[in-house]
Amino acid sequence: MNNTETVGKLFEYAIGLENGAEALYTQLESMFSGYPEVALFWKNYAAEERGHAEYLERIRNKVDADRLSRQADSAIFAKVTQCLNKSAQIRLEDIKTLEDAFQLATEIENAETNAIFEFMILNFSTDELAQSHRFLRTQLSAHITRLENEFPNPYKSRMARQGVLVTK
Repeated sequence: MNNTETVGKLFEYAIGLENGAEALYTQLESMFSGYPEVALFWKNYAAEERGHAEYLERIRNKVDADRLSRQADSAIFAKVTQCLNKSAQIRLEDIKTLEDAFQLATEIENAETNAIFEFMILNFSTDELAQSHRFLRTQLSAHITRLENEFPNPYKSRMARQGVLVTK
């Protein structure tokens, strides 16, 4: 294991993943601003990602410095690094339709990002935060399925999304 693969760096990367997802969904909101229901959906999704990042920051702030300097779990560190590398390869200019955006979001939400978030809350939360684990796991599960279940009705089908072009 590399000595730079610390718990502190793991937090930094995991928070970066959440912030990156927020930025992506904010950009999708702008790209589909001509479709208010869709733009609002992406805006709300971005806000959830911001909430995930803020929660991880609160957890990190309660972890003592000694633990932050310890080596991180190598498997989860590898997942974080892999997700960061994949997210760096996202090219928004490749998104031409709402279906493209939907598929990208589905890939991101079904990637390891949510497993990483869950690992972080389960392994580093303090006792007072531990009470919220069940709520957070439920929220995370709902967040993942929201693409399928709560996407605006007129755009739930693949065919409908293929007909919606980027407006900006």
